[in-house]
Amino acid sequence: MNFIDFIIGALLVNAMPHLIFGLTKSHFLGMFGYSSKGNIIYAILQFIICLGLFWFNYGCNALLENGCLIGGLTVLVLYFVFGKFLVKFYKNQENIT
Repeated sequence: MNFIDFIIGALLVNAMPHLIFGLTKSHFLGMFGYSSKGNIIYAILQFIICLGLFWFNYGCNALLENGCLIGGLTVLVLYFVFGKFLVKFYKNQENIT
């Protein structure tokens, strides 16, 4: 492991809370302030930088051999795709009870 690996992992892990706080419209300080859109943009930016650093350092084929990174990327992509739906779904579930 080298320093670039640490940065790749830190960016990937840090993107998740910014995405969640952005989707739930919670005030959380990110690079672009406290806004929910700013946190979502910050999460996307970190995701892109993470993938870019990995691609630059190891190439695309190495991604398939790194199970830990694939797992983290899968969870983050699922939140990108289904996050807004899940927030609305569970918010409606609170109102029912």
